Amino acid sequence: MHIEYSDEQVMLRDSADKYLRDNYDFDQRQAVVRAGTGFSSEQWQSFAELGWLAMPFAEEFGGFDAGAVETMLLNETFGRHLVLEPWLETVALAGGLLQAGGTEALCQRYLPGIAEGTVQGAFAHTEAGRLVGLANIETRATAGSDGGYVISGSKVVVLNGPAADVFLVTARTAGEPGDEQGLSLFAVAADAPGLERRNYATYDGRHASDLTLNGVKLPAEALVGEEGLALPMIEKVLDHALLAVCAEAMGAMEALLAATVDYTRQRKQFGQPIARFQVLRHRMADMYIHAELTRSLLMAAAWKLDEGADDASATVAALKAQVGKAGRYIGQNAIQLHGGIATTDELSVGHYFKRLTAIETLFGARDYHLARYQRLTNSHN
Repeated sequence: MHIEYSDEQVMLRDSADKYLRDNYDFDQRQAVVRAGTGFSSEQWQSFAELGWLAMPFAEEFGGFDAGAVETMLLNETFGRHLVLEPWLETVALAGGLLQAGGTEALCQRYLPGIAEGTVQGAFAHTEAGRLVGLANIETRATAGSDGGYVISGSKVVVLNGPAADVFLVTARTAGEPGDEQGLSLFAVAADAPGLERRNYATYDGRHASDLTLNGVKLPAEALVGEEGLALPMIEKVLDHALLAVCAEAMGAMEALLAATVDYTRQRKQFGQPIARFQVLRHRMADMYIHAELTRSLLMAAAWKLDEGADDASATVAALKAQVGKAGRYIGQNAIQLHGGIATTDELSVGHYFKRLTAIETLFGARDYHLARYQRLTNSHN
């Protein structure tokens, strides 16, 4: 598939790539990882000044009303440069959910701060021991005496949890785990009494938290969207987040392929570069085919999301399934063709592979999205 980018979209892609190439090298990234902060606050402020944090928001909240194609272009650049900063967690997820269902007051409280780089967010959804699926939630929100809500439950692997100022928390106001009806979404301030978090590093260099909510009291205006009807809203926002993370994977796959081709041209055996060996050339050709198949689906998904196509969600599901397959194939072959050096911290190859492995299971692995694709396709037939 081919998309003609506008002049503004080309400028976004090229300027983002130039900035990160000049200001975000691998050694700087690794210094941030070793510091244990999860990301660079200085880089985050630079991202805000460049307008990247404001892109998808409405103008009334300090944004630019950017669409899915812009999200794709920016996050593909993030993937190529192994960016750690939590654009996905804060902008696409927390910000996207607030803009989709938050009251005017709630949006004004958080979205301008996200756009300016002074507020961080996180989506707290996954629960220990629950099957994959947005409706498999046990955390409960009951009616409070003052017309608000009281939330009790726990969440695990909340990405960007340590830095979050606000959590977008899913909880049941009715029904049982697995029911599509009865799921609600709440904005919970990080300093809310009764909210506890256990922070830790993830294996791809980022940070996450496990949350415990012990009778957290919330006012009525903390509800995001309609009570008991949050699932369709979350699915819509998650489609855009999936596009962002798949674009990041695309950038990482591109970087791995380029690094592998370059290495095989330099590494010699039997007096010649190993890139001349036919079996390795076939392997790299297969890596390229996997990447190009992914790119076609990625562009199709971005276009369909922007156009509001009926099969946009199905295309996103197909894309996530393809990313799982292609990311594993390209990552494993990049490691094998580089040899033992690829597993060391000093070389970026292993870090790309770790990130692709994390992305493979993020928001559901390949089998989950294949089943989702089949379900969505059948519903349109």
